Amino acid sequence: MCGIVGIIDWQMPMDTQKEILLGMVSTLGHRGPDGRGLFVSPGAALGHTRLSIIDLKSGAQPFQIDRFVMVYNGEVYNYVEIRKELEKLNIPFYTKSDTEVVLRAFAYWGTDCFNKFNGQFALLIWDRYKRELIAARDRFGVRPLYIAKQKSSIYFSSELKAFDTIAGFNRTYEMQNFLEHGMLWNTIGDKTIYQDIRTLAAGSVEVYNMSGLVKRYQYYTLGQTYSRYPYSYEQAKEELQDKLLNSVKLRLRSDVPVGVYLSGGIDSAIIAHLNGKASSQTFDTFSIAFSDKQFDESIFQNEMATQIGSKHHTENINYDSINRNFLNTIYHIERPVFRSAPTPLYLLAKKVREANIKVVLTGEAADEIFFGYDSFKEIKILQFWAKQPSSKFRPHLIKRLYPHLQHYADSKQFGFIKMYYEKFLGSVGHKLAGLNIRMHNNKVIRASLNKDFGASISIEKIAEDMEASLPNDFGGWTNLQQHQYLEMKTLLSGYLLSSQGDRISLSQSVEGRYPFLDHELVEFAFSLPDSFKMRGLSQKHILRDSFNGLIPKSIINRPKLPYQAPDLKSFFKNGKLYGSGAEFLSSHMIAKYGVFDQNYVKRFLNKFKDRTPEQIGYRDNMLLVFMLSSQMACFWSENPKFNHQETVEGMDVEINDYTNELRPVSV
Repeated sequence: MCGIVGIIDWQMPMDTQKEILLGMVSTLGHRGPDGRGLFVSPGAALGHTRLSIIDLKSGAQPFQIDRFVMVYNGEVYNYVEIRKELEKLNIPFYTKSDTEVVLRAFAYWGTDCFNKFNGQFALLIWDRYKRELIAARDRFGVRPLYIAKQKSSIYFSSELKAFDTIAGFNRTYEMQNFLEHGMLWNTIGDKTIYQDIRTLAAGSVEVYNMSGLVKRYQYYTLGQTYSRYPYSYEQAKEELQDKLLNSVKLRLRSDVPVGVYLSGGIDSAIIAHLNGKASSQTFDTFSIAFSDKQFDESIFQNEMATQIGSKHHTENINYDSINRNFLNTIYHIERPVFRSAPTPLYLLAKKVREANIKVVLTGEAADEIFFGYDSFKEIKILQFWAKQPSSKFRPHLIKRLYPHLQHYADSKQFGFIKMYYEKFLGSVGHKLAGLNIRMHNNKVIRASLNKDFGASISIEKIAEDMEASLPNDFGGWTNLQQHQYLEMKTLLSGYLLSSQGDRISLSQSVEGRYPFLDHELVEFAFSLPDSFKMRGLSQKHILRDSFNGLIPKSIINRPKLPYQAPDLKSFFKNGKLYGSGAEFLSSHMIAKYGVFDQNYVKRFLNKFKDRTPEQIGYRDNMLLVFMLSSQMACFWSENPKFNHQETVEGMDVEINDYTNELRPVSV
């Protein structure tokens, strides 16, 4: 796993390119501490930081084959099979790296190669003859690629902080996008919350020449090959086991040891079990234990670690450790979040690196593809209730939502909760039903913003923009399939895989791999009947059933507990903000950045003077973390952290292409 940067500018001198590249690369050392490289030529320049995982001795980047030069972040796990296919075509290889396979595949098949890749990647390829830059990203957006525009220059980077090194470029919130992010937990399409910065969409390719962006297309969309699974439930179970095992085996391809995260839930337990099945060697597992027992799952983590005989490591987390490390967490995430949950993962990644492990497997994305979130239950309950909206009995199914939230089981709260859900009965069949509930939960953010910014985007406008981006056959899917698509396009791709995945693990030079995001597995799961994935209100039914007897029953049978960490409790003591919370939510800092309404923030914080954090609900937890992380993201935009300045002498690879003549197009 690595960091990549690039420049397109037909007027910029090569010496200037080199100077800018060195500055950008200097911010990405955590993504790739094992090597540096750069390529400069008239019109385009590329930079790279390397985290060596496969072929440790060769495969340094930028990597050049004849007319093509590439910088590449990620892994293509089926590179062994693709290499064999190319060797049969008499194509030579000089390294053992997947990097060479990726570039030779592109040289032979062109952009069709991306359909062959099974992996997670973002890359930039410069065609020296055509004078074109090709940018591409993996199907689910696991690895990031941002694009910034400044005058005649276009810049590319794995992380936003690299743009902070460019003279005259300042990261500033685009407030409409900022509000959209607050209500949806992500921005729609290729937008970001910053002015003049966008992201390359997952599963897409863009081509640039001296005219700028000249071609853009989507090579993958979830469900594009959808057809209903034609076989029995028992056959589906067997196929699921085979596909998951194959996915784990592919993601064990590495020249360094691979560890596994154990959360205490079924998803990571299955990955750990399959890792043990695929490898005969003892491996390391890593977990988070919370001093606050409301969030602690260490009993289940230790039970699973004992069963598989792993070398188990635990990172102990308390309120103070979250408070102390939240600012540095936001430095790496680079935008607002809604939970303090990334910080324990940031500390866990440190422990992984201290154990000399560079790669970890995680259980991310099982909830999206097997209907594991409680939002899927919300949709199903509302659909059932909507058939008889006057029923006195059907609303009581609400009590089976969110088993980890005590007030859902409190009979005194039932009337209020029922009234809340009743307003969604009329729209339950709508394409955006699940997102509609999330946006209504989060609309409190709109009231918190400084009115001077004029950010006033409505739920209706967000829904309209989201609906315009849906695939043509979206209307033919079930409501639960539609919700899966929306969760994967918003919450998973733009939020979880960033704030709890790529950005957090690579802050410590650790590569996360996600077996549940194997595209063949995802498409298989999408094809299954809804009843296979959710039987009644039993979520991830086929996943649990397929591994029953292989995973401890205590884990198989436990209700879904979403990964969370203490939010308000981590920033309040005795009714007062302390530490980083007190600093960044002070009246002075609220006024300094001007994002939030000062009176609103003051009223909001006053709510907690006479109340303990234990009494605080979902929205207040979410709003406090959102405001705090937004303030911290402003701080890092204004105070970029540069660890050191790279030099040409420190490069492992330096390619200077001074020619400006066009060559024949043939390879």
